[in-house]
Amino acid sequence: MRLKPGKTNKEDRINFVDYWADFVKKNPDKVWSKQQNILINSQIKNARNSKISTKFYLEIKRKP
Repeated sequence: MRLKPGKTNKEDRINFVDYWADFVKKNPDKVWSKQQNILINSQIKNARNSKISTKFYLEIKRKP
């Protein structure tokens, strides 16, 4: 299954969920969990290297 582009952000997100669910179903745990591990580790690394404080981030996050 190929990841199809959507016409809106919402469609893109739904298409990605469908794509990932299909990928997980068709591949062994070791394959997809390795990719998840890479993603999660990169997010943690990015958060640790962030130049903004936790307090400032939370203030930004609360704004509509």
